Amino acid sequence: MSAPTVAVLRSEDRSAPLASALAAAGAVPVLCPLIANQLPEEPAQRAAVRDELERLSEGTYAWVAFTSVSTVRALLALVPGEDESGVRPPPAIQLDVAAVTKVAAVGQATALALEACGVRVDLVPHSEHSARGLLAEWPLLEDTGAAQVLLPAADLASPLLRDGLLERGWRPSDVLAYRTVDAPGDPALLLSGPVPGHDEVSAPATARHLEPGELAEALVAGTLDAAVLTSPSTARRVVHLLAGRPSATGFIAIGARTAREARAHGLRVDAVAASTDPAGLVGALAARDGAAPERKQS
Repeated sequence: MSAPTVAVLRSEDRSAPLASALAAAGAVPVLCPLIANQLPEEPAQRAAVRDELERLSEGTYAWVAFTSVSTVRALLALVPGEDESGVRPPPAIQLDVAAVTKVAAVGQATALALEACGVRVDLVPHSEHSARGLLAEWPLLEDTGAAQVLLPAADLASPLLRDGLLERGWRPSDVLAYRTVDAPGDPALLLSGPVPGHDEVSAPATARHLEPGELAEALVAGTLDAAVLTSPSTARRVVHLLAGRPSATGFIAIGARTAREARAHGLRVDAVAASTDPAGLVGALAARDGAAPERKQS
């Protein structure tokens, strides 16, 4: 029996750990980044993030919530500022969060990144690693004088956490930390470099590579065993590439929100990963294997 081929569609800077985990589990990863994460283009937007970082260091906020590893990396990239030539300096290695401010992380990968930056993490949801999971375990507001919450996030982030906190009496302030764009993105603004707290991993030598057009044809023909959707924006990008054609390939979604988005657009979701790390996705692939239809031979 041949090794299953699994398409990894997440941004290039985040695909290697998942590809390596799939290879270790006996699969052949097929890399085709459909999205990219980059800093905001406008200097005023980047300046707004730096202003919030200063307020964070001064203890203005009672809480700050990090809903992805990419958010941590974006804030690190903006800590030093730009020199007069506009050249972006290397990312910082520390985030300055006041001792009075409590910190929430969406999952263990984000918590590890924060701890590597010298930030103590006070809340990681035990059940669902998502904005919904954070909201479900967020503490009750006891002091209305200490109700400010900073929510740095991507441009496509769900408003669920912000709206839920508002309903409970908190005063959330969101700030644009990074943008999700179609790959390959602007090289000058791309989030790059190793993820704090995580070993730097290279894509395995067994990995194959496809261009987006080739990926679409493979999905339609069913010559892949599965494809991984790591975000709602990735699901939407797949739908755009398919251009109305049905995919004969089933998908593994990371999180309930991604699964809902994929299904809403008519994509077949064969499994939903229980956690956002590579092990969770590999586990979802293993759980799916017994029920997945046989792929077509190319």
